[in-house]
Amino acid sequence: MPKFTAGGKQLEADLLVFDKDGLMFDSEQFWIELVNERCGKLLRYLSPEEVVRWARLMGADTVPGEGGEAVTTYVDPLGICACAAPREEISITASFLVSVKGWPWHQARAAAETVFDESNQTLNLRKALRPQPGFVALMQRLCERDVPYGVATSDTLERTRASMELYGAWDKVRFVITPEDVVKGKPAPDMLIRASEITGVPLSRIAMVGDSIVDVRMAEAAQSIGIGVSADPEMRKRMEPHAAAVLNSLEELVF
Repeated sequence: MPKFTAGGKQLEADLLVFDKDGLMFDSEQFWIELVNERCGKLLRYLSPEEVVRWARLMGADTVPGEGGEAVTTYVDPLGICACAAPREEISITASFLVSVKGWPWHQARAAAETVFDESNQTLNLRKALRPQPGFVALMQRLCERDVPYGVATSDTLERTRASMELYGAWDKVRFVITPEDVVKGKPAPDMLIRASEITGVPLSRIAMVGDSIVDVRMAEAAQSIGIGVSADPEMRKRMEPHAAAVLNSLEELVF
């Protein structure tokens, strides 16, 4: 892979690994739409007041909708919904159902799995996904130059594929690593170790590009090249000690 510049710094790597939510797409809009779907499905089992409590537990603020349903207005980027793997969210939701409804674990777990499965299916990805500045153009450049890249995400494989297909960015993806593929998620190095195993590229020659501190800390733990991307000054400040470069947007990643 040719040398590239990241925020004016010249770097070199044999493989790029991208985060998805927040880096490729506006994560806040995605989380809001997803929580709305889950709140609607939970009304099958919970009262509107209980759904609001569940949303608060997951890190979401809601207001009453016209039909009494909870409408999400904000999702904490450091909360459960934004940071936890789907399997963790399901377990937390099942625990909430046990606490509120007094159900046995197997019933609560089954209900939580139904809520998450159905909300995943009914989520309108085109409405939920707003490409971040530079994402579509970057994917086009990578494809034109045949630069190898993969994805390491806390989302599911199915939704990652569907999301990237919407913007023609899927065909050249070499791999997708999700929490289901590793023992420990970000910021542990497991996802990048798995990427190295899949491709044969040494960890020191892998560049991890992400919008969160956990992405660059994962790269640091794996002794890979961490590239942070965020327009938020506080997040940029947190990333800088752990990253080789910190960018305002993907537009600063030049090949």
